[in-house]
Amino acid sequence: MKNYKKGGHMDVIENLYNGLPSFTDVFTEESFYVFVVCFVLSTFLIAFILSRFITIKPME
Repeated sequence: MKNYKKGGHMDVIENLYNGLPSFTDVFTEESFYVFVVCFVLSTFLIAFILSRFITIKPME
């Protein structure tokens, strides 16, 4: 029978969790709204550009 360190995988998860900044450390309320607006506009722009190059043909 092998002896495994109890909770070894939880230590890795806790180290990763503690290493990531929290939401409030990254965004203020205003910066979050600016990010969302920029993300939505860039998504529309990328979809528009890709629609010029990708055509869907019906199967017959």
